[in-house]
Amino acid sequence: MAAPLSSSVGRLMAPFLPTVTRTALLAFVCTAALELARIIAAGHAPWFGKTVFFPLLFLLDVAVTWLVIGLLQAVVGSFPVTAALSAMTTALVAVVDHEKVRVLREPLYPGDLEFVQEAGFMADMVGPRLVPLLLLVAVLAAVIVVAASQAARRWAWRRVRRPGPRWQSVIARLVAGTLCLAGLNYLSDFNAPRNAARGAFELFGAEWTSSNPEVNYLRHGFVGGYLYNLEVPMPAPDGYSRDELDRISQRYGAIDRRTNRTRDPHALDDVNVVLVLSESFSDPLALEGLHVDGDPIPFVRSMMTSATGGNMLSQSLGGRTANMEFEALTGMSVSQFPEQARVPYHAIVPDYATFPSVAASMKHRGHRAVAIHPNIPQLYRRRDVYRIFGFDEFVDDSRMHVDYRIGHDAWISDAAAFDELMITLKREERPVLVNLVTMQNHMPYDGRYDDPINVTGPDGEPLENVGQYVRGLSHSDAAVERLIDQLSRSDERTVLVYYGDHLPGVYPQSVLQRNTWRTRHQTPFFVWANFPGPARPMPTTSPVNFLWLALERANAPVTPYDALLQTLWREVPAMDAGLIIDAEDRQVPASALSTRALRVLRDYRLVQYDLSVGERYTEATMFAVP
Repeated sequence: MAAPLSSSVGRLMAPFLPTVTRTALLAFVCTAALELARIIAAGHAPWFGKTVFFPLLFLLDVAVTWLVIGLLQAVVGSFPVTAALSAMTTALVAVVDHEKVRVLREPLYPGDLEFVQEAGFMADMVGPRLVPLLLLVAVLAAVIVVAASQAARRWAWRRVRRPGPRWQSVIARLVAGTLCLAGLNYLSDFNAPRNAARGAFELFGAEWTSSNPEVNYLRHGFVGGYLYNLEVPMPAPDGYSRDELDRISQRYGAIDRRTNRTRDPHALDDVNVVLVLSESFSDPLALEGLHVDGDPIPFVRSMMTSATGGNMLSQSLGGRTANMEFEALTGMSVSQFPEQARVPYHAIVPDYATFPSVAASMKHRGHRAVAIHPNIPQLYRRRDVYRIFGFDEFVDDSRMHVDYRIGHDAWISDAAAFDELMITLKREERPVLVNLVTMQNHMPYDGRYDDPINVTGPDGEPLENVGQYVRGLSHSDAAVERLIDQLSRSDERTVLVYYGDHLPGVYPQSVLQRNTWRTRHQTPFFVWANFPGPARPMPTTSPVNFLWLALERANAPVTPYDALLQTLWREVPAMDAGLIIDAEDRQVPASALSTRALRVLRDYRLVQYDLSVGERYTEATMFAVP
């Protein structure tokens, strides 16, 4: 009976072997194209690390792509159509991933695919000059793949059994589609415990890293990196319960009341609060092995010591701007989220109708909340995120009153962004909270200014792109000085928080290797007001502390949540994944923290989980405005 059964199965499968073979070859070609684009993109971000090629991991990537193509084939039923759509999609993803690495210094994440639905997003992402090229590449790829598939089909047609009855084809498509869909559904839980697909990747050599998730794209291919960055359910911390959160609320409510005995309950009634995230603003003189002609940021440097200021701990090098903004606007440390959720603007915030933030807190104090960002609103989903945070208005590049630029092919200047800020402050009748994210010093830098500052590396080699970047810093420094002068002469009382989000991704390895991880992740910040008040030097500080520092500068009452952040700051002023700065401004392991510090850190983790993805037991109590 075995021989007839085997013969029957063979006859049944024979008509579909060409399609199986062609879809497998198509998956191989598409995956290879993604890898080629990934390798080219890595040249724009040498700080990712070296590109590594593991043949077995590549074959796993091909298998995953095969499931996608197999499902598409099962749906459309025509291999030429499947080939054309697959080729065009691969070209689209490869180009957008390449451009995202080039411009933002990070690869395409799972959450980014939602942007494809946005009208005009692709044009904004790849740039108007690349749109015709992208279309040409997509169409050319489709034509080549379809022509090759047709040739392969004619070759195979003479060697296999002709197609069987139509019902046989329909059943085969249903079975294949069901199997592919089931496989893709299982892959969606790639980061779940004991997932066999992830286990296969690890068996074949995958070594995931949490310190820089982008490196996973280089080590394991675009498909492997993409799977690793799929969202994962966030487990509740030990001890999470309503009763425990109530006790925490009472504890910091008591601290809050003690603090507010010396605060003016009406201190913010006529005070604007302004947060300025300055894109890629850093101190090049702090880097060993870098030689710069002069000081490009003398004014900001003076503000770091004359006002409350110092160094901020940045999460990344050359990217993750939105994460620093998230920390400043929510008081939540990204280091406390799982690795796959460490872009909260994609992975966490959009899942909710509202999210605790500075905007909501300040609106309860009578302020109007305005966000300004001189760029397209789609990136990092800012349009949605600002709405969820509670901002009343979002001024993007299309709505700015002033948008002048400095240099060739430049972004909107910091000076223009500050002028837009002043327009906002003047037009509002009531006090306003403004969150401004600038763009002037964003990559790329090549050929932007006619007068770059002379910069050389450790061996005296000229660093032209670094010199272009440093010239941009000098323009920013002058713009900040002008802003401070305008605010000083303004009748409106204003507190300003100014900070750089990260160092640029323009430094060569010869410079980066001479500096510690901490040095490469520190940027300037200061808190200043145009009215008398206290000022003090600060240890290296995380952005989660910026709001309570602004309230302290204004002598304004704090909430229990602010009291928790301030208590944590006294023990752990800054932290990132695997890095803790203690009260003595030293980098220490968690095991070196005091019992009190560990208790406060535990309280903070419970509250952050509760407010971000938990039941929000503490939202009403921790944010109670005095």
